[in-house]
Amino acid sequence: SLLCPTTSAGIKMNGRCCRSILLAVVVFSCLASVSAIDAPSSKPKQTIGKYATLFLKPSKVEADVDAYAFVIPGKVAWALKTTTYFGLWYFFNIFYNVANKKSLNALNLPWMQSFACVAVGVPYILVLWLLKVQATPVLTKKQIVDLIPIVSLHSAGNVGGNVAFGAGALGFAHVLKSMEPAFTAVFAGLLTGKWQHPWVYATLVPVMGGVAYASASELNFNMLQFVSAMVSNIGFSLRAVISKDIMSSASWDRKVTKMDGPNTFRVLQIGSSLVTIPFVLAVEGWRAMFPWTHPNWKAAVGKLDHAGAMITPGYLYSQLFLSGMAFQLYYEAAFLALDAVSPITHSIGNNIKRIVIVVTSVIIFGQKMSTQSMIGSSIAMAGVFIYSLVTDFFDNKAKAAAAAGKPKAAPRPPAPKQAPPPPP
Repeated sequence: SLLCPTTSAGIKMNGRCCRSILLAVVVFSCLASVSAIDAPSSKPKQTIGKYATLFLKPSKVEADVDAYAFVIPGKVAWALKTTTYFGLWYFFNIFYNVANKKSLNALNLPWMQSFACVAVGVPYILVLWLLKVQATPVLTKKQIVDLIPIVSLHSAGNVGGNVAFGAGALGFAHVLKSMEPAFTAVFAGLLTGKWQHPWVYATLVPVMGGVAYASASELNFNMLQFVSAMVSNIGFSLRAVISKDIMSSASWDRKVTKMDGPNTFRVLQIGSSLVTIPFVLAVEGWRAMFPWTHPNWKAAVGKLDHAGAMITPGYLYSQLFLSGMAFQLYYEAAFLALDAVSPITHSIGNNIKRIVIVVTSVIIFGQKMSTQSMIGSSIAMAGVFIYSLVTDFFDNKAKAAAAAGKPKAAPRPPAPKQAPPPPP
């Protein structure tokens, strides 16, 4: 069991498991609240069969569902789908963080763990494409070359995150990673010359101040975790800015390249698998590519984990597999949620997710946070939430001003849809 340890007497639901169940109830309530923010108007009725078939096809408006004996209102049908997307996003994210931390604690091979996060899902991706469950990307040689810096930044962000997760408390690592929007805002201005309203940057002050205040009292603070988390923030924020700049041209027509959000992430995962291999070999040696031969693997077998469960080869294999597949699936669920709600609602959901992960790490791993650290973390996460609101406000204001000042012209054909950058 991933969340609750087992014994020879069977599965025992101890206090931690009870708290985990309570946490799940609270999370589900939060998901329902987040979904309600964007409740849309209905379209004409659809059959229950069509609704079920298109359940994993997100939309921002849902039709009433004819369930024969009764009719499900469109708003309810939409909320059910959207809550499911958010639920899967949170579920796989929690499992990824727990399995990832267990593997890092047992093996202390963050580069190998980073490779597992991107490589384990590759067979799943290839099956989706081979069976035509998802459209296969169509890329030219030039487009593949254009993706190399984006793939490299995705790899750097992934490795930096895993080093940070393994170097200290999981919850505090997520507090440090909550600064990613601040890096994205600054890099977007520096690289594109398009700066946000000064009030947007003002909202970053509580984010950085909260992290600094929390860091000053963190019981398990160490510089390796801090620097690694910042490397992760830089990698992922640059990935978002550069990918948006490169993939905004007409040559990246979404209908031609088939590079929607999920497929963009899948291509990055495959590319990162190839990019990470040389670094694993250089830093942790060739045995890390075959971890069952590594001395750390042999040293871990026979010990007890944080919950008192015996570490066996099966335990280690399962944690590596779960962390890799959960990493892949939580991103895919995040894309479903992004396509079903507005960006600001998605951002709110992402902030709630970080809070859930912090609480989960305290419950499962018993990693305590001081009062000052909790206050600082709360200030930082509240700052990220305010940043999202203020950014959305000024973006909408700029769009309205541009629309009001633009003279009416003959209608033009719609511009091709571009793949959005991967969500945080």
